[in-house]
Amino acid sequence: MLQGRVSTIFFSVGITIMIGWLFYVGKDIILPIVTAIILLQILYSASAAVARIPGLGRSPMWVRSSLALVGVILLLFAMTRMLVASLQTLVPSLPTYQSNLENLFATWFPAPTETAAVQTDVADMMASPGRMIDRGSDAVVKAVSEFATKLLTEVDIAAIAQSVLSSLTSFGGFVFITILYASFMLSEITGFPAKVQRAFGNASDSKDTMNMIARINHDIGSYLATKTLINIMLGVICWVIMVTLGIEYAALWAIIIGLLNYIPYIGSIVGVAFPALFAVAQFGTLTVPLIATGLMTAAQVIIGNVVEPRMLSKSVNLSPMVVLVALSVWSTLWGIPGAILAVPFTTILMIILAGRKGTKPIAALLSSDGKV
Repeated sequence: MLQGRVSTIFFSVGITIMIGWLFYVGKDIILPIVTAIILLQILYSASAAVARIPGLGRSPMWVRSSLALVGVILLLFAMTRMLVASLQTLVPSLPTYQSNLENLFATWFPAPTETAAVQTDVADMMASPGRMIDRGSDAVVKAVSEFATKLLTEVDIAAIAQSVLSSLTSFGGFVFITILYASFMLSEITGFPAKVQRAFGNASDSKDTMNMIARINHDIGSYLATKTLINIMLGVICWVIMVTLGIEYAALWAIIIGLLNYIPYIGSIVGVAFPALFAVAQFGTLTVPLIATGLMTAAQVIIGNVVEPRMLSKSVNLSPMVVLVALSVWSTLWGIPGAILAVPFTTILMIILAGRKGTKPIAALLSSDGKV
């Protein structure tokens, strides 16, 4: 009995490692397909909103999903155009911002003046702790000053921005392939139940499978649709804050904040850091950046701790520790896209495990309250 359990654990670990390696190696092929499946679940949830439009309530599912897909395409197109336009305007201004940073660092950490070397006796320093502290402070300031000067002179911010701008082209290709996959999946959605029934043969098994797929569509679709609405709200609030304080390219930073907020825990922190650092470069002081950081952080806290729990409710019943581990694993495999998809992937895994009697205890361990 013990030997059988050890063998099962060994083979399970081996299969998990093989699947992880396959996902890592086949990222360029698998990621667009998986993203298309997730997009299809968003469309499934959005079609319910389309059904509330007068005259479309009794329309077929594929018609409502197609209209939702058109809306998603238009939204992505508008966001992409805004990002490209903002970056094209931002790149020529980067030398000015870099100069502001250099002046700010020069004010904080002035370069040490060339003076005659003074030999300080160790005994004198030991006898005067104040001189020792001053000497250590001067050494730290000098080291930081040299590091900042080297960083600002060697790092070409304009080249980095140009690289980001060019990477949007490949991102556009990824979006196109994803939408293409989602369109073909959408065209086959009406005949999918019949395929499942023929595949399993058994009416009971096919019914259980369709119920599991329906639950995945409902939970993931509701989570992503609600999370998208929350991120739009957060982006608009941060945009208003940045426009009020005079921070340039507020729309660009608002989109970045909204996108990064899909990443649990760390996404909101990183999202606020981008406009805060840019504000330092724009104004050359810390007053406006600190005010902006405080206001946007307050907005993040209120939405994350008050609005989001009420809107999401129990749509994703995952343990916080499981979410953190999933975030680490998927971000390692697929980078930022993996971090964004970590929660949907883990939720799908939990639902699949909950659908089988032998693996239901594992699903209970993955959940936050054990109810699966």
